[in-house]
Amino acid sequence: MTLPDNDFLDQAGHALFQYDRWQAKFLSAVLRLASGFGLLAFITNAPQFGIAEVIAFSLIYASLLIMTFAPMPYVLRAGTLILVCYLIGAYSVLQFGPWSAGVAYLLAASIFASLLFDERMDRPVFAINFATLVLIGALNTLGYLPLASAKIPETTTLDWFSYAVDYFVVGIVLLWALNLLKSEFRTVADQFQSAMASLSKTRADLEKRVEERTAGLIRKTEQLRAASYIARQTAEIQNLDTVLKAVANLITDQFGFYHTGIFLMNETGTEVVLVSASSEGGKRMIEKGYSLKVGSQGIVGFVAAEKKPRIALDVGADAVYFNNPDLPMTRSEVAIPLVIRDKTLGVLDIQSDQPHAFSLDEIDVLQVLSDQLAAAIENARLLEDTQAALNQVEALTAVRTRESWSQKVREGEFTYTYTPLGLQAGKTSETTDQAVKIPITLRGQKIGTISIARKGNQPLSDIDIELINEVAYQTGLAVDNIRLVEDATLRAQQEELIGELAARFSQSTDIDILLQTAARELGQVADVAEVSVYVGEIPEQAPQRKRTRRPLG
Repeated sequence: MTLPDNDFLDQAGHALFQYDRWQAKFLSAVLRLASGFGLLAFITNAPQFGIAEVIAFSLIYASLLIMTFAPMPYVLRAGTLILVCYLIGAYSVLQFGPWSAGVAYLLAASIFASLLFDERMDRPVFAINFATLVLIGALNTLGYLPLASAKIPETTTLDWFSYAVDYFVVGIVLLWALNLLKSEFRTVADQFQSAMASLSKTRADLEKRVEERTAGLIRKTEQLRAASYIARQTAEIQNLDTVLKAVANLITDQFGFYHTGIFLMNETGTEVVLVSASSEGGKRMIEKGYSLKVGSQGIVGFVAAEKKPRIALDVGADAVYFNNPDLPMTRSEVAIPLVIRDKTLGVLDIQSDQPHAFSLDEIDVLQVLSDQLAAAIENARLLEDTQAALNQVEALTAVRTRESWSQKVREGEFTYTYTPLGLQAGKTSETTDQAVKIPITLRGQKIGTISIARKGNQPLSDIDIELINEVAYQTGLAVDNIRLVEDATLRAQQEELIGELAARFSQSTDIDILLQTAARELGQVADVAEVSVYVGEIPEQAPQRKRTRRPLG
C-alpha cells in the first residue's frame, strides 16, 4: 500500500483556509484594477469636475491607493473597496439618475460584500444601497432633490420604480447565487478537510502499525539470534549439568527474563524436579530439593502431564498458579514441555516480573529453544550412557587381558637378555638394578618390562627414552596379537575336535560304543590321567547301586 506524500497532506491541512486565501488574493487583484481604472477615469473626467468634486475624488482615490499598496488589515481594505463603490454609485445616481452607471456601482458594492466577507455583510450593504436608490428616486420625484446634470432626459416616477425593481431583483438573484456557491464551496472544503483528516489519521495508524510490526520483527530477530547463540553455546557442552546451567543463565541474559528454571522428570515419572535455575530464588529452591507432582501441582505439573505449553499472562489471576515465596516478583509465566520422541524429559519454566510479558512470537521462539534443549539433554544422557558402557567394556577388557596374561605367565616366563656376548634366554642381566625400566603395558595392564642400561651407567637421553617407550608399546601389541592367534588356534582345534566327536557320535548306534569313544578321545587331551564317563547317577551319590566304569584303552 502506497502512503500519501507528506507534502500533499501538509497542503491538505490548509484546505479549511483555502477560501480565505482566495478572498485575500481576489481583494488584492480588484484593488489593483480599481487603482488603475480609477486613475484613468479621474484623469478623463477631471475637466468636468468642480473643485469640491476634485478634492472629494482625490481623497477617495488616495484612500484606494493606500488600501491597495499599504500593509493594512483585510477587513479595512475590503470595507474601503465597498465604501468606494457605494460612494461612486451614490454620486453617479445623484448626478445622472438611474440612467448612469451608478446602479452598477451600488450592485458591485453588494457583490463585493458577499464575496469578500464570510458573514452576511451582503444583506445590510444591499439594503443600504437599495434604500439609497429609493430615497434618491423619491426625493427627486417629489422635487426636493433635482439631479445635478442637465444633460439627462426627464426622469419620471415609473422610471425610478422600474430601475429600483430591476436592481432589487438582479441584486437578490446574484446575492442568492453567490451565497449558494459559497455554501457549496464550504461544504466541499469541509468534506475535503474531513477526508484529509481521515487520511492523515489512517496514515498515522499505518505508520504506527508499521513501527510496531518493525519493532516486533526486530525483537523476534534478536530472539532468534539469541536462540541460535544459545544453541551454539550448548552444542559444545557434553556434561548434562553444565548444559542445564548454561541454558538457564543464557535464556535469562539473552531474553531479559526474571527467572528461568529447568525441571527434569524423575525415574518414576510422577514428579518433575528443579535441577537448574538462573535466579537466586530458584537456586534456593534447588537446595531445598524443590519438585512438583505431574498433573496436579502448578503450571509446570500441568505441562509435564499434558505435553502442551501453558502461559499465564497475569499469574495473580491464574487459578493453578503456585504462590512461591522464593519468587515473589513473578507476574507472568510460561511453561514449555521438553519432549523428544513423544517422551517428556522435563519442563522449561520461564517467569517475568512484568504482566502480559509473553507474546505468541516469543512463545514460538521459546518452543524452538525448548526443542533444542530437549535434544541436548537426550544427547548428553546418551553420551553419558555410552561413556559408561565404554568404561565397562574397557574395564572388562582390562580384566580379561590381565587374566589372560596371568595364565600365560603361569605357563612359563619369557625373558630375553642381550649383552655383548650375545642373546640369552631365561636370564636377566647383572646390571638390572642400574638399568632404566620401561613397562610393557596393554590396555592399562602391565604385562612385562624392558630394562636397558648403558656402559658406564651413562644416562639415557629423552629421545632414547621416547624410542624405548614406543618399542615397549609396539611390543605389547605384538605379543598380545600372538597370544590372540594362539588362543584362536586353540579354539579352532577344540572346535575341530568337537566336530569330529560329533561326527563319530552320530555314527554310533550302541550306547556302550559311544561312551567308550568319548572316554578314549577325551583321554588323548594333554595331561589327562583318567577319564570316567557315567550315564545315570554319579557313583558317589548312589552307593548301593552297581558302578559301571569304562577304563581307558
